[in-house]
Amino acid sequence: MSFGQLDRGGSSQPMSEINMTPLVDVMLVLLIIFIVTAPLLTHNVKVNLPKAQATASTIENPLKITLARDAERSI
Repeated sequence: MSFGQLDRGGSSQPMSEINMTPLVDVMLVLLIIFIVTAPLLTHNVKVNLPKAQATASTIENPLKITLARDAERSI
């Protein structure tokens, strides 16, 4: 496999080879992160949550709003 050189001899063509080293480095770091975090995802933590004591509220006099096109304007 050939590698690109820093000095291309004054050529105006771009370097066509892809540098794989950064890609391999990122993949290895991600692999290590997944290996470390995978056991943590299967660990269960029991939490005692309180029970809700709320009741449904009832409104004795609900507010009713109606709109009519021919209503008089008052402020």
